[in-house]
Amino acid sequence: MNEKQSASFLTDALIISLSNLLVKIIGVVFRKSLADILQGGIGVYTAAYSVYAMLYMVSTSGLPVAISRMVAASRKLGRNIEIKRIYRLSLIIFGGLGLVFTLAMFFGADFVAVRTEHADSALAMRVISPTLLLICLSSAFRGYFQGLRNMVPTAVSQFIEAFTKLALGLSAAYFAKQAGYSLVVQAAFAISGITVGTFLSLVFLFLYKLARGKNHLGFTSADTESYGHISKNLARVAIPVTITSSALYLSQFLDTLVINKYLISSGVAREIAEDLYSAYTGLTLSISDLLPATLIFPIAISILPAVSAALAVNNKKQADNYIHSSIRITALLALPGAFGMLAVARPAITLIYGVGFGSADTLSRVWNGKPYIPVDIASTALMILSVGIIFVSLLSTTNALLQAIGRQRLPMISISIGVAVLFVLEISLVSIPKIGIYGAPIASVACYASALTVNMLFLKRSGSLGKSLSNLFFKPLVCGAACGAGAYGMAALSRVFLGGESRLNSLITLCLAGGAGVVIYAAGLLLTRGITASEVRLLPKGNAISGFLIKKGLLDNDMT
Repeated sequence: MNEKQSASFLTDALIISLSNLLVKIIGVVFRKSLADILQGGIGVYTAAYSVYAMLYMVSTSGLPVAISRMVAASRKLGRNIEIKRIYRLSLIIFGGLGLVFTLAMFFGADFVAVRTEHADSALAMRVISPTLLLICLSSAFRGYFQGLRNMVPTAVSQFIEAFTKLALGLSAAYFAKQAGYSLVVQAAFAISGITVGTFLSLVFLFLYKLARGKNHLGFTSADTESYGHISKNLARVAIPVTITSSALYLSQFLDTLVINKYLISSGVAREIAEDLYSAYTGLTLSISDLLPATLIFPIAISILPAVSAALAVNNKKQADNYIHSSIRITALLALPGAFGMLAVARPAITLIYGVGFGSADTLSRVWNGKPYIPVDIASTALMILSVGIIFVSLLSTTNALLQAIGRQRLPMISISIGVAVLFVLEISLVSIPKIGIYGAPIASVACYASALTVNMLFLKRSGSLGKSLSNLFFKPLVCGAACGAGAYGMAALSRVFLGGESRLNSLITLCLAGGAGVVIYAAGLLLTRGITASEVRLLPKGNAISGFLIKKGLLDNDMT
């Protein structure tokens, strides 16, 4: 493994990771605070947001990847004129696509809201609809800068979006509640923060491009492709990636379409169905993607231009090093994260939302013959989704790798298989009274696992995977399971000694369980030689750490 090359893309990933972590923390604070303000109306907000998120993925997922890949390759070849053409075309294409989706969501809000059994969400859908145009233009800028291996604009613009959503969205929701507006109007006020935040993010990216956009190349080649050829290449990459990425996020949109409808059809009262939907989508989902979004997805964003640039100059060895490193690092992060989250799902929920969230509205309600509170539903669903962290993390990385090596159509096949599994299972399981709401997370995990299995087969056949799957995953899997077991044991002891549930007790439990899990995982990797010295060197202060561990005989020196 070439450590400088791998460290380069990990530096890019670290920038996005830190940004995503901050954005996710803001997002969790926002959802928790918004849930406190809206209470039963959080389902109205979530339904509108899930429809927006689906259209957002369709309109923005493909072209940033295409732009990033094409700009990275052009930059490696020194084609300055070609980069400018890619940038101009992306703005035109993105702007047109965003306008179409904005108009579709605005004028189709009533139709979608009624068909999904969320009629109250139509106003919120209209308020958020302009965001689709704004985010499309922002994504064009982000794809351009990512192709230049500059992740700072993406990171800063994401923070602007998140902070504005928090500050303005909560303020607007609180104002609407104090003014005595209905839950429908309160949700619309809350969602307005996203629209304003996206506008401010676009303004920042535009100004950044004006100030820094010309500093891309160390040399310039007069070679360039025509606008027509660039357009064809954009479409050739973007269309398959759009289908793939949109399908990957279909599960949350499918939740909006399926959960209430099929819970009600199975005999659940409408108000209880809405409670269950709100508990799952409002509490569980905001936490379940915290680890993948902050630590794993940035690897996919950063690895694509790195591999594309290597292949542009026919350096397959370098590209293979990137591929192997990205899969290994994804597994090393995702496995302990999944088992750890499984062990501490309930204290994670109660720390953020409190034990009694929504209890006043639901104590008299019964589902499956038992009284319930939202925390019970959310924590069980989070335990199920925790298993999916492994699969969705590796799926994200392997999708990016297949796209980077020019096999962008292959993830369409794997994701199509996953979506078919998702569709059949979610409808079937949610309709079963004894399973009900838990059918949604079970179906999501099955979807990710199915698609990942196919992706790994594609990578293996392409000759890019190199080593066997057991060499990649076996030791981290064993150590990750030990990490989860240790965290679960510590959490159980904490509950015994601390007594009842509270936010403070949940915080103490998470700290103790998390600390135990980290120590067990690190010790396990060292004892089983589950991590290499080269991989340790990629960490902050990695050279010093690896040198110390090699000196103590805990790591083998694999430098060549």
